[in-house]
Amino acid sequence: MTSIARVAVLPVLLLLTALVPFAGNDFYIALGLSILLNAVLATAWGLFAGPTKYISLATAAFFGVGAYTVGLFYERVPMIALYPLAALIGAVLAVFVGLTTLRIQGMYFTIFTFGLAELIRQLMTWYQRSVTGSVGVYIITDITARQIYWSLTALLALTLFGGWLLARSRYGLALLMIGEDELAARHSGVRTTAVKVVVLALTSAIMAVTGAIVAPRWTYLDPNIAFNPTLSFMPAVIALLGGMQRFWGPLVGAVPLVFLFDQLNARFPTTYTFILGVLFMMIVFAIPDGILGLLPKLQQLRRAAPAPAAPPASLSAPLEPSTPVRGASPSVDGMSSPTRSPSPDGSVLLEVQGLRKAFGGIVAVDDLSFTIREGEVFGIIGPNGSGKTTVLNLISGVYEPDRGKILFLGRSLAHKAPEEIARAGIARTFQLVRIYPALTCLDHVVPAALFGGHVRSLGEARVYARELLEELGMGQFIHVPAGQLNFIDQKRLELARALALRPKLLLLDEWLAGLNPSEMLIGMELIESLRGRGTTIVLIEHLMQAVRRLCDRCIVMSFGQKIAEGTPEEVLAHPEVVRVYLGETDDA
Repeated sequence: MTSIARVAVLPVLLLLTALVPFAGNDFYIALGLSILLNAVLATAWGLFAGPTKYISLATAAFFGVGAYTVGLFYERVPMIALYPLAALIGAVLAVFVGLTTLRIQGMYFTIFTFGLAELIRQLMTWYQRSVTGSVGVYIITDITARQIYWSLTALLALTLFGGWLLARSRYGLALLMIGEDELAARHSGVRTTAVKVVVLALTSAIMAVTGAIVAPRWTYLDPNIAFNPTLSFMPAVIALLGGMQRFWGPLVGAVPLVFLFDQLNARFPTTYTFILGVLFMMIVFAIPDGILGLLPKLQQLRRAAPAPAAPPASLSAPLEPSTPVRGASPSVDGMSSPTRSPSPDGSVLLEVQGLRKAFGGIVAVDDLSFTIREGEVFGIIGPNGSGKTTVLNLISGVYEPDRGKILFLGRSLAHKAPEEIARAGIARTFQLVRIYPALTCLDHVVPAALFGGHVRSLGEARVYARELLEELGMGQFIHVPAGQLNFIDQKRLELARALALRPKLLLLDEWLAGLNPSEMLIGMELIESLRGRGTTIVLIEHLMQAVRRLCDRCIVMSFGQKIAEGTPEEVLAHPEVVRVYLGETDDA
């Protein structure tokens, strides 16, 4: 089903759902309330956990906060005002949780969020016993089950519509990037912490409003009801079963699991939570992509075997060695014929002063100083383990230096996050290619253009990203998931993502590594074309032919220290460089 068809069908389904109370059957209303409750919670849960892969078990905390907002204030505050109040309290709690916990991932984040719900339950129990003298509150209102049913239906519609808008916004792309590779997302200019906290706050507000809507359903509300751990597990299991990374996933999972859970609760009331936990683990291991994730695989099995397709184009396919890249100097005999232009005399772009970085007792960078001028290709060479990549990590904000200064355009980069440095005009590639396998090539480049601040709208970013990919010879891969590209094209895609920031300084960490000779020639011509457009480049490279051809100046590092600096010819003839890096010759 296409996205347009889904959008057309959904209002019809919601309308039919809203008509259920008119059947006059209390059982249908009660069952519908259970389905709607879990569908809203699972959808809100999936909006954050689906793209980011942060598995939260704090749903009960936000739901309970919303329910207790009604329980404590419904006699003094109009009911219509309690819903936004519950949303506000839930959002504030989520901001606190996000700022304190979203730096951790995996099971640690999951355990913390589950503990949060239990902590709030205990605090509420203590508060009621110590302050009010009783545990629990009575909620006596004239709100009927039908009104709660229709309120949940409206909230589900708003949540689905909000999720649809989020998925098609720059923040939706940012969430996907965070889930695929958070470090790479930060180097694309994405303020990952801000994005995560904002979306977590919005989804938590929805959970709190859900609790506020459902609270009048209980005449008596206590912490064990409002902060029931089942409320944390159920949405996760439902979203995982349906497919938490898909629009319809929570809805698909809600209906069958609500029926199943009602039966389990009725037949096994004492072991219900245990069975729920086992089911949670089975779903994660057996169908990690959910029911909707199985559909594409089933469709592939039903199709006839396709005819063999042409192999994906490699780096050399769009551009033949005999066809120079725009701005590059044509090569006569490949690597053996340097075409390096004279060293530029531009102003200082980057200045490193007395840089030091140690990891425990290992000093990776020791008292390193150098300057980079605008428009030049600056090489950093040296043996493996000499600290070259650490230097790039210090410049790009991955590490904080122990001592020394890094000045970019005269301004210090001290205490700057990677996303701030990327927005300032420093882009990079990685020694080990970092891409987002599930995202298309276009979706790799679009966020960098958006969050880099060079385009105003998503539409402009898509146009710019498409032009950039086509210029790099990747036009045929625009809508191809990056995980299907070969190694060479993944490198090119990573470069396109870096260039989308329109950097003043481009850091290339062994970008030519792994290329065959013809592909390497194309790669060098591409780097030359970037220099021809005025891009300043820092190049880490082991291939001396590339260093001689591309670099205007170089430094050579050994055990974190600079042992030589100058033109490629000067540093490669330096006795210490020959001894440490190039090795002694027979006639030396």
